[in-house]
Amino acid sequence: MTKETKNKITVIGLGDMGAALVRTYLREGHTVTVWNRSATKAAPLQQAGAVLADSAAAAITAGDIIIFCVTDYKISRTILQTPGATAALKGKVFVQLSSGTPKEARDFDAWATAEGITYIDGAIMAMPDQVGRPDTVFFMSGNKDAYTQSEAALKIVAAGLQYMGEDPGAASTWDMGFLSVLFGAIGGYFHATKLFESEGLPPTALGNMILQLAPALGEMLKHQGDIIEAGDYHQRHSSLNLCAGAMDLFIEQAKDVNISAEVPSFIKGIFKRAQDAGYGDEHVAAAYKTY
Repeated sequence: MTKETKNKITVIGLGDMGAALVRTYLREGHTVTVWNRSATKAAPLQQAGAVLADSAAAAITAGDIIIFCVTDYKISRTILQTPGATAALKGKVFVQLSSGTPKEARDFDAWATAEGITYIDGAIMAMPDQVGRPDTVFFMSGNKDAYTQSEAALKIVAAGLQYMGEDPGAASTWDMGFLSVLFGAIGGYFHATKLFESEGLPPTALGNMILQLAPALGEMLKHQGDIIEAGDYHQRHSSLNLCAGAMDLFIEQAKDVNISAEVPSFIKGIFKRAQDAGYGDEHVAAAYKTY
C-alpha cells in the first residue's frame, strides 16, 4: 500500500495517549493532522512529521478518520461547540476514544446520529507505551459501518482490536469492567507492597511475582464469574468463612508492623455482610449476593 492510498488521520487531543497514537501513525507512513487545546503539546509531534491545524474544525477537515482522544466526553462536546467543528465532521468517520460511562456513549451516539455523523465509540485497553503492539486491545462498539470504515486504520494502533457489538455503550461497559478489576487490584497491590517492604522485600519482587502468576490470577477471577453466572455457590473449597479469616490475618499483620489495614478491612467488611446473611459456608463468590 502506498502512502497516497492510506487514510489521512486526524487526532484531537495530544495527552500521553493521543501523542502515542500520532507517533504510531506517523511511523506507519500516514498523514496525521493534530489539534490540541494547548498547542505546545504539538511541538514534538510536528518535529516528527505531524501537521498542526489552527483550529479543531481545520483539523477535522484535513482528515478522513477523526479520532478524539481527550479526557472525557464533556471535553469532546466542548471542542465540538467551537466554530465549524461539528459541520466539518459530516462525511468523515468520527472515532471517540475518550473516557465515559455507557450512558454517555449512547447519548453521544444519539447526538451524532441526529447530526448525520458516522460515529463509532471506543475504549483503549492499554498504556501509551503499549500502543501499536501486537497484543494491544481497543474495544469498539456502535455503528457497524463506522467500525468497518475505521477498522484497518485502528488496527495500526491496536492489532487486537475487538468489535463488541452495535450497542454504543458496550465498549465503555467492557472498559469500566476491566478498570474496576484493575483499580481494585491496584489497591491490593499497594497494601501488598507495604507488606513486602515491612519484611525487607523490594516492590519489584512483588511486581515480578504478579507478572509470573497473571494467568493463574485470571483463571481465579474467571472462576468467580462462572460460579456467579451458574448461581451455584456450594463449592467445597475457598469458603467465604475461610477467606474472611484470611482477612483477619492481614489486619493483624498490618497492626504488627504499623501499616494501614484499610484494604483488608474493606474486603473484610464485604465478606462479613455476606456472612451475616448466612452465606459463610458457601464459596467466597457468595459475597456477590449481598454486594
